[in-house]
Amino acid sequence: MSYSNNEWIQAVAKLVELTSKEQIKWSLTGDFFEGATEKIERALETLLNRKRYVVKRLQKQEWYDSDPESYHWTGPYFALDIYQVNPFKNELVASAPAIPILRDLFNKADGKYAFQSGVLDDLLKPNIFE
Repeated sequence: MSYSNNEWIQAVAKLVELTSKEQIKWSLTGDFFEGATEKIERALETLLNRKRYVVKRLQKQEWYDSDPESYHWTGPYFALDIYQVNPFKNELVASAPAIPILRDLFNKADGKYAFQSGVLDDLLKPNIFE
């Protein structure tokens, strides 16, 4: 038995809600699974109840023909991997199917990360040189 797309949508919507309410915080990560035909542009992670959630924006390699050099990158695509946190190694236990709400999660997490980092704070001061 496996989770239905509807259950995945509900679960990802819950992550969006927790992010919006600032009940979870996201940080950049370079520790993620990357397929041979994927190029990860940016990834963020959060920990919740001994699970590590990694949301990614990526591009996928597509070929024009059978020549191995005849490819281009398409995207962006969005993905969510869920890891079980273990003392010795995090284990990838699930990857969300390609559902549209993953883009919303990525954008919400990325925006909250930028806000928490204060990237605009200096520019929003009346006198930037104080």
